[in-house]
Amino acid sequence: MESPRESATIVNDPNREEENVQSETTSLLQKRASDVTGKIISTNVTLFVAGLNEDAALGVLIPYILPTYGVTLFQLSQIYLINCAGCLTASFSNIHVCSRIGTGGTLVLGAVIQTLGFALMYWNPPFALFTAAFFLTGMGGAYQDAQANTFTTTVDNAHRWLGILHAVYGVGTIISPIVANVIASRTPVWHDFYFVMLGLGLLNLCLLRWTFREGLFKPNKRNASGTAASELKATLSNKAVWILSGFFFLYVGAEVTVGGWMVQFIVSVRNGDPKEVGYIASGFWTGFTLGRVALADITHYFGERRMVFVYLTLAVTMQLLFWLVPNIVVIAIAVFLLGFVIGPFYPIGLYVLTQVVPEDLRIGALGLTASLGQAGAAAFPFMTGAIASQAGVEVMQPIMLGLLIGIGLFWALLPRQRTISL
Repeated sequence: MESPRESATIVNDPNREEENVQSETTSLLQKRASDVTGKIISTNVTLFVAGLNEDAALGVLIPYILPTYGVTLFQLSQIYLINCAGCLTASFSNIHVCSRIGTGGTLVLGAVIQTLGFALMYWNPPFALFTAAFFLTGMGGAYQDAQANTFTTTVDNAHRWLGILHAVYGVGTIISPIVANVIASRTPVWHDFYFVMLGLGLLNLCLLRWTFREGLFKPNKRNASGTAASELKATLSNKAVWILSGFFFLYVGAEVTVGGWMVQFIVSVRNGDPKEVGYIASGFWTGFTLGRVALADITHYFGERRMVFVYLTLAVTMQLLFWLVPNIVVIAIAVFLLGFVIGPFYPIGLYVLTQVVPEDLRIGALGLTASLGQAGAAAFPFMTGAIASQAGVEVMQPIMLGLLIGIGLFWALLPRQRTISL
């Protein structure tokens, strides 16, 4: 009979002889069930804060930020570009940072950087400094996202735990537009939203510091010997990693583009009231979250590869309804269902990554793909805003359709074999 400790142990590979090459962090996670529980909770809080942050709230705040700073859509969209720069910085430094301070240290470092960004936003600084703060939140959030996902894939039944982790992220995205809309529409100080984020950022930092306290900032034993560079090189030469990076880059870009610009589209093109249509954004994120919970086991049962194509077909249908039907009720239903069917893509992609990428490259691959996903969350909303400043916000719709098609193309290219090199 298994002891409680054994039954609660996080495992990555049942072959015990593999343990001596696993990271310092993974071995620490396997020591006590109480540590595992705390780390699961803290990483879920991390993703909850991420959901509350840029992905949902900024779209609701756009109609209020524009007149406050007197900027154009193009100038405002630079927020996404700067956020992208922060994400990319984290993408290519993640392996080296983790090799020096471990998973827990990288999570805490990311939380510190992110919280500094929230503090700047709440201060309501000049526009240039306000946008610069998004570099900090992008970089800090990407470090945390990469490590939270890496940790979660070590849990038995990882497909389910990843679904829960990203459903919690989705809960944040549901709440965020509501909180932002209430603060912006009922008070004269829209940037008080970032006071809420500052408080939650500090809570997240304290939880991570406490739950990862054992061995915090200890170098990763495997990479401390000087192999971080070679691991990064091997990761970058793996074809499956690049295919999945493209998948995540487009998917998270699509998710944040529709979540960030839908309110402006409905206000400008469908003549919606900003005080009311902000709740439609919450409907999208509600569907997004429910999909991650409700479809996790169904997807695993019928097969991840097959079901992604089924969901994409439904997503394209919902996107066309959102684009072509000028009715607020139909739009609300369509965006809810769009969120429901695309919501599971991120945890599905992470789970499949663990099946097609060699185990010794998994930490670097998870970090790179997760961080590049965050870069997509910045790049495509920026591109949409830049084009919208010249051609109108309705350009969001063909961009979204193109992103959904691109997601399908990358998924079709995904190899079934575990080791494929460039």
